Amino acid sequence: MGVGLTITLVGMSVVFCFLALLVVSSRLMSAIIVKFFPEAEEPEKPVKRAVGSADTDIAVAIAAVKAFTKS
Repeated sequence: MGVGLTITLVGMSVVFCFLALLVVSSRLMSAIIVKFFPEAEEPEKPVKRAVGSADTDIAVAIAAVKAFTKS
């Protein structure tokens, strides 16, 4: 039983160390990419909706439900 416990602890330790190394390297790469390749921020344009478009959205939703339930 002692060998099985030893193998289990060694295996779990190896996996834990690998995952810790993976997290550290991912954070390091993320920091490097953000530092050297920043995203260009574009201001968001407001969405213009036509008058009565809510009625059109409702009609499209009803037609989709009818088409889906018809089959």
